[in-house]
Amino acid sequence: DVSRWQTDVDFSKLKAADLNGDTINFSFAFIKATEGIGNTDPQFKRNWKMAKESGITRGAYHFFIASKDGKMQAENFINSVELESGDLPPVLDVEQTNGYSTAIMQREIKKWLEAIENYYHVKPIIYTNVDFYNQRLGHDFDKYPLWIAHYYQLQQPRINRDWSFWQHSDEGRVNGILSKVDFNVFSGDSLDFKNLLVH
Repeated sequence: DVSRWQTDVDFSKLKAADLNGDTINFSFAFIKATEGIGNTDPQFKRNWKMAKESGITRGAYHFFIASKDGKMQAENFINSVELESGDLPPVLDVEQTNGYSTAIMQREIKKWLEAIENYYHVKPIIYTNVDFYNQRLGHDFDKYPLWIAHYYQLQQPRINRDWSFWQHSDEGRVNGILSKVDFNVFSGDSLDFKNLLVH
């Protein structure tokens, strides 16, 4: 997954990247699109276009600010992201309370998720880490696909629910990206992956 912090990503090199002497085929990338109610990642348009041109399945994510209105944050994303058939569903990246109560934060998260699902007609994905999910989200959000962050685990993340994506490292080094980058893996086979995509 990439954002402005990775500066100019060369997606053509990512398509068949060399990782410690082994060729790795990266098949998907999550790209930061928006944050809060008015911010757009300055690299989003470029990354979004380049990922498609390189044949990498792309997904866009929104960084959630718990102190801001969820519907207005959804509108920021909608105004910035045009999804096409074959793209991954929208992602809500939620990992901070910004000092607000769990109840208020959950209310605004639900506003974002509902507005996005109504607009794009696909169930959004939630991104967060294991502790945040267990302590701040939990069963109210179990119906949404989960992209879970849990680093340096040998086999899988330690969470007691199904997950679709696992962010397993924040120390990735790969051709096409000069800085460190997060690495992710999908849980399932190629048909499961295809069924998750926007149709």
